[in-house]
Amino acid sequence: MRIMQVTAEATPYVKVGGLADVAGALAGDLAALGCEVELVLPRYRCVAALGLDLSQAEGVAFPLAGRTVTAGVERLARADGVTVTLVDAPWAFDRDGVYDDPKTHEGHPDNPERFACFARAVAELIARDPPDLVHAHDCHAALLPGLLRLVVPPARPVKTVLTIHNLAYQMLSTPRVLFDIGFSRDWFRPMSPLEFHGGANFIKAGIHFADLLTTVSPRYAEEIQTPEYGCGLDGLLRERAALLHGVLNGIDTAVWDPATDPFLPARYSAADLSGKWQCRRELLRRARLPQGARAPLVGMVGRLAEQKGLDLLAAAAPELARLGLRFVILGSGQQKYHRLLRALTEAFPERFAVFQGFDDEMAHWIEAGSDFFLMPSRFEPCGLNQMYSMRYGSIPIVHRVGGLADTVTDYDESADEATGFAFAAPRADLLLAKARSALALYRDDGSRLAVMRRGMARDFSARRAAEQYLDLYNRIVVS
Repeated sequence: MRIMQVTAEATPYVKVGGLADVAGALAGDLAALGCEVELVLPRYRCVAALGLDLSQAEGVAFPLAGRTVTAGVERLARADGVTVTLVDAPWAFDRDGVYDDPKTHEGHPDNPERFACFARAVAELIARDPPDLVHAHDCHAALLPGLLRLVVPPARPVKTVLTIHNLAYQMLSTPRVLFDIGFSRDWFRPMSPLEFHGGANFIKAGIHFADLLTTVSPRYAEEIQTPEYGCGLDGLLRERAALLHGVLNGIDTAVWDPATDPFLPARYSAADLSGKWQCRRELLRRARLPQGARAPLVGMVGRLAEQKGLDLLAAAAPELARLGLRFVILGSGQQKYHRLLRALTEAFPERFAVFQGFDDEMAHWIEAGSDFFLMPSRFEPCGLNQMYSMRYGSIPIVHRVGGLADTVTDYDESADEATGFAFAAPRADLLLAKARSALALYRDDGSRLAVMRRGMARDFSARRAAEQYLDLYNRIVVS
């Protein structure tokens, strides 16, 4: 089967969040399962700087705001069988930052135009040589199922899958953005697939036109059909529920393996955890926090956004500090959360250490060196860090929502099967209650090691997710 994966980011080329890890791993695992895979993403400035051994291919022309423009196409044939295709549209992607302006930490104001151009260019590539199936990831590629209705002859329809990684990010724009890339005004009327409260909504269009819809965990597939988590699209998702499947994201177990991880100061396994204790000491040193075995170290890695529940951490911080917990936090995002974390380090300098920005090595250090890993997200479609933390023997403390609910078994409810702690609602008092339970577990070496090793034994491999996707692909390609 020929499969085209279309995404805004993918490891090892460009990474902002978990989308990159999932898309990058899925391409390789599908190739290993015998598929012919093409991975398509924009040629950002940061990707161009990698110095990849690329070959030039014929560019693609497409309409843009009443004129015809051309985007370049470059390809890389990988040893694992994946073809990487970069769409080179300098006016859209030759700039610093992927989604956000690094100077302001806010989104590029022309993001809808940028990714509409990307989707239209990819549609032209598909029309030139249609694969068996196109898998579009998230709002950045969500226009593709609709665009293919415009550019691919009806006699050669291409099956499409849209994966919703986070429904909160929908790519809203003015109607003009869609008119500029070729959608006619006939497609844009009240309650039509492209219209959303008078504007345009990329993810809504994808939900309407895709042949199959997936989300990144079974629980999230249920949640987005409710008003609480549906972000205004729950009605449409309920209408298309028969096509909606929750496939739990997987992790790249070759990259995330404490026994072989090249980033770590020491490597370890469930059978021999001595290297983990060395990682802990080195992380405390690097974070300039006091050493000490009897005070738990809690890690956090992620985007600094409202979704991630940082306000819950701030509300609980005085009591968490009094309990003796120490925190090492890595992330970047909205300025108000940078200020919030800076205030915590100033108020509790021996309890909180914060590293701003994205640092892949530090992310691995935190996963390995922490005793616990906190994810108080208000909503979480899947989450990968709780899977990384379990694989690295760091016990997760999470809000029981989305993929966090699907992956973490709570110690207070089932000690013999537990892999972490899960609180039932996004409230600071419930977070504190689980922190106290975690502290009690920390002081019971035998029980703590049992929970750690149980988490390390869980199979969250991307290969498992790829097998599920391939099964779904086969259902619609042969239909």
